[in-house]
Amino acid sequence: MLNDIKHFFTISFPTLSILFLIFINIFVSNNFYDFGQLFVFQAIFFWILYTPKLLPLPIILIVGVFQDIIYFSPIGSTALIFFFLVFLFDKYNKLFLEPSFVELFSSFIVLFIIGTVAFWGLNSIINLKVLPINISLVYEILLNLFFFPINYFFLHIFYKKLNLEIKKYKKNV
Repeated sequence: MLNDIKHFFTISFPTLSILFLIFINIFVSNNFYDFGQLFVFQAIFFWILYTPKLLPLPIILIVGVFQDIIYFSPIGSTALIFFFLVFLFDKYNKLFLEPSFVELFSSFIVLFIIGTVAFWGLNSIINLKVLPINISLVYEILLNLFFFPINYFFLHIFYKKLNLEIKKYKKNV
């Protein structure tokens, strides 16, 4: 029984870490500064890279809808942007066999900026007017790019400590 609980916690850790980042973002945005709705894309990016079998698309859909509820944005808009970014990452990721951190960071930068612009565009379409681009959007992008290496480092520690290599879970998932 204890092994089953440990195994469940281990294979659900990617989802739990994404939920944790959602709540961290809520806490930080209420007290300091809002990282934006795409903050959790840092964790989605990491887990899709290292353990794609442990983070299926329905979980990403649920996370996106949960974010929409929290931010009072149109239901499904964040999930749509997450799906779009995962699709782009999947196409881009096939170009590299074993990318270095610099390559991963630069691909995250590109994807995050594309996601932010796409999110702004989608919200402009939904509101039937061009939404203003203000300096807080630039700060949001810069803060996320600054915190990506920190989140990557911590997630990588958990990835190694929990032994979440893909080979181990291909049969179980």
